[in-house]
Amino acid sequence: MKKSQKIAIYISILAIVFFFALSAMTRNWGFFLWSLFPVFLILMTTIFIKPNKRKGVE
Repeated sequence: MKKSQKIAIYISILAIVFFFALSAMTRNWGFFLWSLFPVFLILMTTIFIKPNKRKGVE
């Protein structure tokens, strides 16, 4: 896994934790629920990205 993919995964986990904490503090679970789909989309894009077969291109 590339360094940029690891960073994207860490940021996604941080976003989920942030929105969970925000929702728990405000007791408005809409913050957490509305953040699930975009974070899931970013994670799936990051995990299933196909590497470029040309040399020298990342």
